[in-house]
Amino acid sequence: MLGIGRLKSCLGKIVLALLLVVTAYAGWRWGHVFFPQITALFSTEEAALSETVSPEIAEATMDRFEALRRGEIEGRLSLSAGEIESVLRYSVPGLILAGIVEPRIEMADGVITLRARVSVETFPEMPDLDAVLGFLPDTLVVSFEGALAPLDDERWDALVIHDIRAGIIPLPDRMIPEILQAMGREYVDGLADDALAIPLPDGIESAYIVQDSLVLVSDR
Repeated sequence: MLGIGRLKSCLGKIVLALLLVVTAYAGWRWGHVFFPQITALFSTEEAALSETVSPEIAEATMDRFEALRRGEIEGRLSLSAGEIESVLRYSVPGLILAGIVEPRIEMADGVITLRARVSVETFPEMPDLDAVLGFLPDTLVVSFEGALAPLDDERWDALVIHDIRAGIIPLPDRMIPEILQAMGREYVDGLADDALAIPLPDGIESAYIVQDSLVLVSDR
């Protein structure tokens, strides 16, 4: 229904690719000075959950979403960051890969920011990374920021990525297309080099962000 398999694969790949490239970039840029300070650079402070995130909100949000898809609600449905985060945490457990926890979502001025804690145990086994992994904390905070844009193929939207970082370390913009390409992103006609193709759920004609809300438009 939601393209869960494709979204799950995409999220997992972007997190792993991001972590690996950030580590390699930081090591190349700052050398041995970087690694003794890495615990401080990648904060693992607990972020308190908002009162707007709960299993009850997740269930109510999914009910509204299904009603929109079935045509019981005409027009469109606006979802807050708290509602989307509730669904990610409590209603679609298979969407978030093991080792990726505490997903957080923020929306403002048409921009969406996704953050999550990622366990270093999710790193693939690579001999060249063994020395680096020893300096990392158990989890890293990973984030990426972007905006939704339509594509010629109406079955998809594009998530255009503006910024990706781990902890406080941002990647240069020029590296974003390379990372997405290395992840094996699914190409859709008209997709920009710095964007990911996001499948629209059945029954949904389009999706876009207005200020601090995600708007889903029914195809009925």
